Amino acid sequence: MPQDENPSTGSPSSDPGTDTPAPANVAGGIPKLPPLDLEAELAQDGPTRTAPLFDRRPAALKNPAELPEPGERKDLTEAIYERVADDLSWLEKPVPSDEEQAARQARKEAHKKKVRSRRRKKRIAIGAAVAAGTVLVLSLAWFAYVFGGLSRMPSVHGQTGASTPGTNYLLIGTNPAEPVEGRAARAGWRSDLVNSDLVMLVHVTADGRSTYVISIPGDSAVKIPGHGFGKLSDAFKAGGAPLYVRTVEEVTGARLDRVMTLDLNALREIVDVLDGVVADVPAGACDDPAGPRRFDGQGALDYIALQDCMPRGDLDRVARQQSLFKAIMRGALDGGTVTHPFRVNRLLHEGFSHLTVEDDFSYPDMLGTLWSMRRMRTSNTTFLTVPTAAAQPNVTVKDVDYVRIDDAGAAELWQALRTDRIAEYIALSGIPTT
Repeated sequence: MPQDENPSTGSPSSDPGTDTPAPANVAGGIPKLPPLDLEAELAQDGPTRTAPLFDRRPAALKNPAELPEPGERKDLTEAIYERVADDLSWLEKPVPSDEEQAARQARKEAHKKKVRSRRRKKRIAIGAAVAAGTVLVLSLAWFAYVFGGLSRMPSVHGQTGASTPGTNYLLIGTNPAEPVEGRAARAGWRSDLVNSDLVMLVHVTADGRSTYVISIPGDSAVKIPGHGFGKLSDAFKAGGAPLYVRTVEEVTGARLDRVMTLDLNALREIVDVLDGVVADVPAGACDDPAGPRRFDGQGALDYIALQDCMPRGDLDRVARQQSLFKAIMRGALDGGTVTHPFRVNRLLHEGFSHLTVEDDFSYPDMLGTLWSMRRMRTSNTTFLTVPTAAAQPNVTVKDVDYVRIDDAGAAELWQALRTDRIAEYIALSGIPTT
């Protein structure tokens, strides 16, 4: 007789008469889970039901019986929204009055102006710093270019003599174009003092409006302190630069303020910078006729060199030196070269590259001296020569040429120098000037 089937599963039921009941819901030896009835599961009480595996629904949905009554609990977002919706006064901004708006606008404009002013000051400060740095660098470069070749010698001025109104400079130079054997092109300040081809005492008046250049012939016979008569070069050989300067101070009776030596190669370079100069030849000699003549740099040096064809010897050389210096001043000062920045820098460079000054002559003092001579022109600069003997100014003793000084006339000149009254002396004495 066939076995009865289970109406729910369709599987044969176990025999009630057997001792060991057959396993239920077994097909092929593999147990089967009963189907899930979701509505039945939800109908069960929350604490007693068995939740399905991996059920992630909220607890309120898991057991609708436990949901709170309306008004009993509110969501946090809903509560915040309701509170904000009840009080919207913070959204209602008051409308400012015209005065308040004007004051507010004034404050904004004041703030903007302050910010713009601060930025403008910052830009000005940066620009000023850049400009100052540029000026400093250019000034250092200019200083190195102009004064880079300047030489120094021991300080020897101011040993004796009276302090006079105005300023006294002693300028001594060597001409490398002199036809003397053994001369170097640049031998330094000692060579300048030994040769003494050019000796000029420059006096600037106390008011700075006039300059007088007094030439002392290098072959002049002067009294050397402690050594008798001789040339200025002999004073250097006997006692060096101090005795040389002391001799000049005792002869003139005036205290010197500065002593400088110049290699006359500077004149050659300066004349070339000026593209030549026109000098008035004072007297015809050595194939140079009297009157104006144009010279280049080397021609200018040859022109002022002492030559055997000069009838008055050192006196003719002095006259030519004065005419050349006058021509250089005419070309540089009167010709407007000093207003040309590049050319005046070249002039200063060539001049200082061949110049020697004392150790205590500082750079600020040099700049001050240049500034004090800014009014110098040919119209207010006078060249003259110390008075010499009228009868026989040139003498030769033991094959050595000398120039005799007129003691009486020279004493008057030096007195005028010490009292700063050279203009009156020139007018009264009638001494030749250029």
